[in-house]
Amino acid sequence: MDYTDSGFKAGFAHGMHVCLTAMLFRPFRHEPWPAPPMPSLRNHLEAYGGTRMSPADFDRCETDWYRMLDERQHAFDRYLLGMRCARYAVFGMWIIAFAIVGLLVWTVVS
Repeated sequence: MDYTDSGFKAGFAHGMHVCLTAMLFRPFRHEPWPAPPMPSLRNHLEAYGGTRMSPADFDRCETDWYRMLDERQHAFDRYLLGMRCARYAVFGMWIIAFAIVGLLVWTVVS
């Protein structure tokens, strides 16, 4: 499975989109995580021989299934990290914007 387009960059872009939507008071619509779906368990078992597989084939099938789950979990963690970083970037931009406005007001008043 290829999760290259569903990691940190996709999470950051989605996080920035969510923040922009919230700042513009637009209604938020749910967008699913842009990752390829896992194969169904039936299809995965059939790829290894179905019900007639040997114990060694079943062990390889199970190991491969858990490897795919682990890979998907790591990609989702990177996606969430990207969303979290987008939120921090927006907070940082707001803090900098308020600091600049405050500095300008301070220089005008003084």
